[in-house]
Amino acid sequence: MGDFERRVLRLVSEGKLTAEEGEELLRSHERGSLRDLRSVVEESLSGVGRVVREHTEPDVQELLRAELPASDEPLELRIAGDFGLALLPGDDGVCRAVWSVGKPFFGEVPLPPEVRLDGRTLRVEGRARYGFGLGLPFGGYALDIYLPPGTRLAGSIAQRLGRVRIDDLPLEDMHLDTQNGRVQVEVPRLKDLQVTSRNGSIEVAAKEGGKVRVDAYNGRVALRGALQDVEAMTRNGRIEADLRPVQNGRCRLETLNGAVELELANGIACDLRAETVHGPISVDMPGLSIDEDVRDFSRRRLHGRTTGSEGDLVADLGTTNGAVRVLQHGR
Repeated sequence: MGDFERRVLRLVSEGKLTAEEGEELLRSHERGSLRDLRSVVEESLSGVGRVVREHTEPDVQELLRAELPASDEPLELRIAGDFGLALLPGDDGVCRAVWSVGKPFFGEVPLPPEVRLDGRTLRVEGRARYGFGLGLPFGGYALDIYLPPGTRLAGSIAQRLGRVRIDDLPLEDMHLDTQNGRVQVEVPRLKDLQVTSRNGSIEVAAKEGGKVRVDAYNGRVALRGALQDVEAMTRNGRIEADLRPVQNGRCRLETLNGAVELELANGIACDLRAETVHGPISVDMPGLSIDEDVRDFSRRRLHGRTTGSEGDLVADLGTTNGAVRVLQHGR
């Protein structure tokens, strides 16, 4: 009980206020206190909103605008940095690099990376130029590179912090090496893609696919499309593959901790081998012929085949702690 409440009760006890008058005073005081509290909260939230706006409305700067002549050769990438990266289709014949940086909550605003176009080689270096600062997690600093539609990409991307995204640009021979950040690749076709990741999910999709190699430590792996030769291994995370018809396809999916799920398009002939130590194996494919189904203590191994005329695949699936599931598309 506060001083105001005690004074009101004393006046009521001395007969200077009636009980009804005292109760009304207490209610009025309570309403005033709530209004004061609400105004303080609203002012505080307004201040928080102002700070958030300052740090989520980045400064935008164009680092490069150069002509990229048409050529039969792919564009060679040499990219290394600590920022979010996106490779996107833009305007015909033009290569553009746009840098976005939010104000850090403390520390210095990082300097933009160096971006150079040397003939058919695009070089980006951003590591050595950074001061100390903490912005939005992995998203405060971003470089968007716009290339002529249909530009084929090759080379390497090495990112310590930040997401890597490649949209609608065909890949030739590409190596992505990330330490902390999500990888998203959705392209019309790819020839050879290798992804190495420490922490972050990996998503790869291609309408026409060649070889994909994924080596991850922590994070979900999702593969989709007409991928010819797939190999994905992770230590901690789920692996999902949704594969379309291919001829003479190979698929190897392995994880230590997490489920493995393979979804196949209708009509694929599959030679399937699945193994798990702690977890079940579930196969929902019409016409599966079982050659081997062995259970040794907690370990289970299954080998089976299906027939089809729309493509064929050899699949090896394995996990230590988790389930293995194989199903036909649409089931």
